[in-house]
Amino acid sequence: ACIGLRPSVSAPEVRAVSFIVSNDIPPVLTRTFLGLGVVLLVSALLAYVGARRFLDAAVIADGRITHVGAITVDRGGSRTSGVKFLYWVDFTTSSGQVMRFFAGRTRHRAYMTGDHVDVLYLPDRPDKALVRSLSSPWGLSVILGLNSGPFLLAAGLLRLPQAARAWRRRQLLRHGTRVQAKVRAIKRDRGVFSGGRHPFVIVCAWRDPETTRWHVFHSAYLWADPRAQVSGRELDVHVMPGNPRYYHVDTSFIRSAPAPAR
Repeated sequence: ACIGLRPSVSAPEVRAVSFIVSNDIPPVLTRTFLGLGVVLLVSALLAYVGARRFLDAAVIADGRITHVGAITVDRGGSRTSGVKFLYWVDFTTSSGQVMRFFAGRTRHRAYMTGDHVDVLYLPDRPDKALVRSLSSPWGLSVILGLNSGPFLLAAGLLRLPQAARAWRRRQLLRHGTRVQAKVRAIKRDRGVFSGGRHPFVIVCAWRDPETTRWHVFHSAYLWADPRAQVSGRELDVHVMPGNPRYYHVDTSFIRSAPAPAR
């Protein structure tokens, strides 16, 4: 697992630390959740606008329940199983046209045949009608909006570790103490495999002159062999003052291949 230089720590330790420091969640997964969430959210907004326009243009007519049906839904004993009541309604438009439509369903019987209900409809499209007590004009927008939430939340949670690492890296570059660490080993992380390759990890060490304690640092993943570029040299490491557990190994000078597409 080591290339050229003597390792200062065991391979399992390198794998564990480098995974925490450098491993990224596949971007395609984050983009998929984000895309689905955005599509659902935009659809919810469009449905809301449509419902708002419907209510602004709708007029009220007196409707009458003409038929009540019942069906049995069996979904393996789930809460949605049981008897559903279905309602058909007749109403007369302001122009005298008689319309009949399916008004909705309920889990418990809400109306009897012959009951009167308020019908909302569009004067120029009387086939676009609803009984407010049986179907809400906001139903579609609410459903789409609620379904968008989990996808957007998942995208945020998947992105959060990467954003936190990027923020910490910027803070370390801006406020961290720069030290010179000697390269002790170059390892391939066999615990990570992408695009047919295992990434390289540079292991370097720095001795704190105040405590005389050695600190071992691991670089981010490198997808090309950096041996020729780092052999026999020291690397800049930005460490958090008073807490060297938080650090960033500067490998910006290394010409490395891009990470494999995932």
